[in-house]
Amino acid sequence: MFCPFCPDKKESYILYHSSHKKDEKHIKDVKCMSEIHFKPTLYKCKKCNLIFSEYINLKTEESYTTVEDERYIQQIPYKRKNFELLYNKISPYLNKNQEVLEIGSYYGILGSIIKPNVKRYIGLELSKHAADYSKNNFDLNIANEHLDEFLNKENLFDVIIMCDVIEHLDNPFDIIKKIEKNLKKDGIFIFSTMNMDSLVPKVMRGKYFWIMPQHKFYFTNSSLRYFLGKNNMNIFNIKSDARLVSVEYLLFKLCVFVPKLNFIFKFLLKFNFLKKISIKINLFDLNIYFSRKLEKF
Repeated sequence: MFCPFCPDKKESYILYHSSHKKDEKHIKDVKCMSEIHFKPTLYKCKKCNLIFSEYINLKTEESYTTVEDERYIQQIPYKRKNFELLYNKISPYLNKNQEVLEIGSYYGILGSIIKPNVKRYIGLELSKHAADYSKNNFDLNIANEHLDEFLNKENLFDVIIMCDVIEHLDNPFDIIKKIEKNLKKDGIFIFSTMNMDSLVPKVMRGKYFWIMPQHKFYFTNSSLRYFLGKNNMNIFNIKSDARLVSVEYLLFKLCVFVPKLNFIFKFLLKFNFLKKISIKINLFDLNIYFSRKLEKF
């Protein structure tokens, strides 16, 4: 396969091979709490080192418009604790004078935490169900639009936030370019994703749990510096992204990732007291990246 980023269509090589049969119906199950987690084949560009899925040419963003993720809604009390951890890490770059855009605001949990602490908050969300939930339950200003449509308006923001979204995009490089145009002078772009150069994915290789059909692009610290640098932005800080999850959510994910042990995980899920426990997890494979728009000369 050819690299989707390099203009000279540079050849890539297979990084991790999968033997599954392609099923586009399952690939388009894009819910956050999807039960579809088979492993796609990953390629790596010989020139820019971008890692990408065999499904990069399959357009999936439209699938997000119809997502209704009831299992995620059930997890909101625990998700809120997790997003409070995230907010504590990004809060030094937020204040009452700022206008903030969150791309992929989903069910509005992070937005509800940010909104009281900034001048203006806007969430951008493709799922109508999630957008309506955010409006009705958190009184958030949500734009239920496609990314291209909204970003082409070039509204200027002090801070743009995008958590666990970049790996899902059909064309993240075009979106990064438009994000830069929507940032004010010295504006900050904060986003989170996996670091494929960290220890866990290097050890697990093709069995790494965040390799899934919904994730089309995979990055490293160095490749992100390169891609953002090409779009007039500079990464000035990187923080580890610890997650606080409920035992119920953890067991659900383990059922998906390790199907042979489903009977054990499902048995444990019968104990209600376990569902109320939350666990902080940090395998140092997920990062929060802080980048600043550079002044053009």
